[in-house]
Amino acid sequence: MAELVPFILTVDDDPHLISLIESNVRQWGYKHRGATRAADMWRLLKRVIPSVILLDVALGDIDGTTLIPEISQRFPSVPVIVITAHATIETAVRSLKSGAYDFICKPFDFDRLHIEIDKAVRQHRLSLQVEAFQSATRRPDFHGMVGRSEPMRKAYRLIETVAPTDASVLILGETGTGKELAARAIHECSKRSDGPFVAVNAPAIPHELIESALFGHEKGAFTGAHERHIGFCEQADGGTLFLDEICEMDYNVQAKLLRFLEDHVIQRVGAKSSKAVDVRVIAATNRDPAVQIPNNKLREDFYYRLSVVSIELIPLRQRPGDIALLARYLLDLNSAKYGKNMASVSPEAMKMLEACDWPGNVRQLEHLIDQIVITNNATELTADMLPAEIVEGTSKRPAAAMTESDGAITQTIPSIEQMEHDLILRALQLTSNNVPDAARQLGISEATLYRKLKKYGLSRSFVDQHR
Repeated sequence: MAELVPFILTVDDDPHLISLIESNVRQWGYKHRGATRAADMWRLLKRVIPSVILLDVALGDIDGTTLIPEISQRFPSVPVIVITAHATIETAVRSLKSGAYDFICKPFDFDRLHIEIDKAVRQHRLSLQVEAFQSATRRPDFHGMVGRSEPMRKAYRLIETVAPTDASVLILGETGTGKELAARAIHECSKRSDGPFVAVNAPAIPHELIESALFGHEKGAFTGAHERHIGFCEQADGGTLFLDEICEMDYNVQAKLLRFLEDHVIQRVGAKSSKAVDVRVIAATNRDPAVQIPNNKLREDFYYRLSVVSIELIPLRQRPGDIALLARYLLDLNSAKYGKNMASVSPEAMKMLEACDWPGNVRQLEHLIDQIVITNNATELTADMLPAEIVEGTSKRPAAAMTESDGAITQTIPSIEQMEHDLILRALQLTSNNVPDAARQLGISEATLYRKLKKYGLSRSFVDQHR
């Protein structure tokens, strides 16, 4: 957890001086920690960020001022006060040019040290407030969607263009690309933003209940209908209805939704009269409509009625320039969520993240960052925190793409391991990441599923949320 009381870090090769400073600092109401070597300082800074650093110039064989640029780069809001027993104009100038906040000579006037530390602590707090303000006013996201690549900018422009209308929108994209976020962005940018946003995950609803779930039913309409139920279409009256994974919907239900799209009238199961509702419909699928229509998985008339405007969300592997932005955004988000101090990603770890193909797209990266922040008390995300498949570069897209050779179309077959990985992700999606329910759907024990989640680098985020 982040320390609420500011603490001062003294880096000096004299342990007796560190003890003397500590006794005074604690009397002033601050916490204190000490390090006698640069290596000890860096190890400590991996775990917690101080409010002020007191840094000795003569640090064994090291000139302490040479450490200031890296400290300032990694922790720009932390003031560094240089302390030395050999004060010269040259040393003072070198310290301040390196980025030091102040320069104090030994032996200390502790009254002056108290004043300077108080000033530096106030400076640190002010810097944090400025950073928070800048973060809030220069957020890298668009209604929760993160990315500055041209494909993402194109999607943002389309969202802003179509949002003020009531046109139906079809969002295309692989699992984990953020289709529901895009639907919410359209809703939030529209004149319906004060109305309800109702998201329907079609595959999660049992086939025999889908019509009732969408349109509602009256009490006694069928066995088990003990009271009236208001369906999703009616719940979204005055707002937006988001239909996810439409290709998984029953063909006959698609026909009924088509009629709803045309007249915006619903009739609850068992009701004698119909009712008009004011609803905008946004749909999404992770499948290619051009393939699903001839395979009778998606009605052609339903597709054309939904896709007045189509927005395609590009897979993360096709916009690698957004990976660093996403990783830092998710790190800030989760550090604040869990009260951690993890504020940066090491260059080595970032290279590994950018080299990954991310078959699970943004959702996979989000789960990974969530897992790392929960399970580590460090100030920096380092390569040793990454799961084996990221480090070894094995978290790649399955080789299941269509390839063309001599005019014939052939299909490579994914490995059993990759199929198992995808099946587990699908089960988690259908059960809203509920591990016990997903295990039942897969026909395996909960313990077996946890082992497989660990195998695929998904374990901690799911385990911690659902134990």
